[in-house]
Parts: sequence; structure tokens; C-alpha cells
Amino acid sequence: MELSFKNILVVGLGLIGGSILKTIKELNIPLEVYGLDLHEEVTKEANKIGLINNFDNQLKKIEEDCLIIFSVPSLSFERAFKLIEGSFDDEKVIFTDTFSSKSKLLEFLEGNADIGEKFVMSHPIAGSEKSGLMNSLPFLFKDKLVLVSHLNSSSENNNVIKVKSFWEQLGSKVSIMDPVEHDKVLSKTSHLPHVISFALMHFLEKELGEKVFKYSGGSLESYTRIASSDPLMWKDVTVSNKEAVLEAIKGFKSSLNEVSKLIDSEDEESILDFLSFVKEVRDKQLFSDGTSWKASEEDS
Repeated sequence: MELSFKNILVVGLGLIGGSILKTIKELNIPLEVYGLDLHEEVTKEANKIGLINNFDNQLKKIEEDCLIIFSVPSLSFERAFKLIEGSFDDEKVIFTDTFSSKSKLLEFLEGNADIGEKFVMSHPIAGSEKSGLMNSLPFLFKDKLVLVSHLNSSSENNNVIKVKSFWEQLGSKVSIMDPVEHDKVLSKTSHLPHVISFALMHFLEKELGEKVFKYSGGSLESYTRIASSDPLMWKDVTVSNKEAVLEAIKGFKSSLNEVSKLIDSEDEESILDFLSFVKEVRDKQLFSDGTSWKASEEDS
């Protein structure tokens, strides 16, 4: 489907924002491309390497139809929104984002109905433990899942259709999801695993210091890889989705306690049953239809 807008403005030129720009360039999608970053030197670098038209954060008003994508840490959204004030036509703009949690954004949109009706929430399940424009990649979103939400949760909303079409142009698969349900589900499938990885690395460093990776195999390195993720981003995720993340941690503690009791009991049959059940569930759910939605390196 041909895109209905001629201009795109990406606000936040880190891993995800930069990857959007590089994918547009690699696919030669016919758009006038602009970008802004909260750190103006990043904006200038994006222009220098040919990703955006503007030289700095002094952006002239975009008069034609425009998609504006916010790809900043979620708690920096209102600051980022102020950065673009006056740079677009209110009647010719659609907003979207790439945030991993939606609760704080929802609060803003519900209190600003004029913006909310033009805002389609997006969450590309793609990323890396690396961050910054220098680590952005073309085709990061190819065959990856993007969750799209709107205040009225309708897939027939015209703006939803336009945003869905944009992500499909980048090679993504799109699914419509209620934003409240999004935060509940992602707190368990994405936010909790990151919290566990950070906590595990914290525990190991306290216990073993510099010996952590000296006496470990590749599995520990793989398991703790996402503990190298952007601390600012994940601080914002845990704070903005606090209640759901805490509930997920509580549930995980329950499972951890169950394992602890089994080990303490030395009941080999029960331990084997538990481990076998978990292995069967994972294998069945991950590979049952021959596919698995995976980020290139990390779900974010």
C-alpha cells in the first residue's frame, strides 16, 4: 500500500529511531525525512551521514502530511513533544511512538484529546542490548512484530491503517493490541526478563566480582546479555509500568520459591517432572507453528 504522507519526522535518533531512518534509506521509500534528537549533536551526525534533511534541531514547519515518530525514552516524551511544537500542520499530522510501555503515554493522551485522536501507539518488538545511532541497523524490523494500539482500539481507524501500512513498508508484521493489555503482557514477556537479567548480574558481581565470566560458559553470557541494555531506557520502562512490573516480579518469585522447595525436598521425581514440564511448554509454544517472533537480538 502506498503511504498517504510525504514526510516523516523521527524524534529520538538512537538505536530504534536511527534504524527507522536507515531502513527508509535502504528501501528507497519516497519520503522527505527529518529527524530531531534531545542531544543536538546526534541530529547533526544523522544529517552528516545522510539520514535526514535538516542540519540541526532548528526545524522549519512541515506544511504537508507528516508522520511523527517519538523514539525517545518514554519518560522523556513530553520534553520531546515540546521540541517539535510549531513544526507541523495540526490538520496534516499523525503521531506514533516506539515505547515499550504505554501507561504514562496513555495518561498524557487522555488529558490531551486533540493529540490523542491523532496518536497511534506502536511498539516494534525489535532491538539490541546496544544503543545509540552508531549501533542502528537497516532492516532491523524485517519480519519482526509491531504491536499497534489506539485509544479507541479500532483496527478500522484511518490513522491506525496508515501507521500499520508504514510498519509493513519497513518489513514488519503488525498486530493490533489494546494498550492496557499491552503493558500487562509485555511486563511479563519483556520487562520482567530484563529485570531478572539486571538482578542476576548484580547478584553475581556481588558474590564473585571479576570471576563472573572467568568461570562460566556461553550460557551465562547469553542469559545476561540484556543486562547490557540502555539503563536510561529500562529505568523509564520500570518506572512507567511500575504496577505491572511489580506484579510480574511477585509472580516470578512464586515460581522461584516453588523450585527452591523442590530442590530442598530432594524429591528427584518431582524435580524432574517440573523441569520436563517447563521444557515441554517452552518447546511447544516457541516452535509449534514453525515460527517465532524474535527481535534481531533483544525484545525491547
